[in-house]
Amino acid sequence: MTWNAIVIDDSDIARQFIQASLAEVGFSCVADYECPVQALQDMINERIVADVIITDFMMPAMDGLEFCSQVRGLSFYDDTPVVMISSRKDADLLRRALAAGASDCLKKPFSLPELGRRLRLSMQKTRITVQ
Repeated sequence: MTWNAIVIDDSDIARQFIQASLAEVGFSCVADYECPVQALQDMINERIVADVIITDFMMPAMDGLEFCSQVRGLSFYDDTPVVMISSRKDADLLRRALAAGASDCLKKPFSLPELGRRLRLSMQKTRITVQ
């Protein structure tokens, strides 16, 4: 079974890398966004549905913390795993991400096995069975 992901990152290269990485670890990208505001709007309007959301931390218009907080306010996505990714070396980022509602936080660059393991763990926490 393939699990579906939404990817939000303002970098085209990062989105392409994440999409390729998802395919390697058994996930598919159902939607990718450069702008978190547009992603949120499509989620509000139920134009997209996914099993997991992967979002960058540093983005224009809305950072990953605000995006995650907004997602947690949507009843349809209130328990969907949200994995935040960041190239920042901010030691406090994990605490802030979890406080905003993220399921996990992953540092760039990440390895394929680590991405797959983190996504599976996040999904298991929400009682989604991943094989």
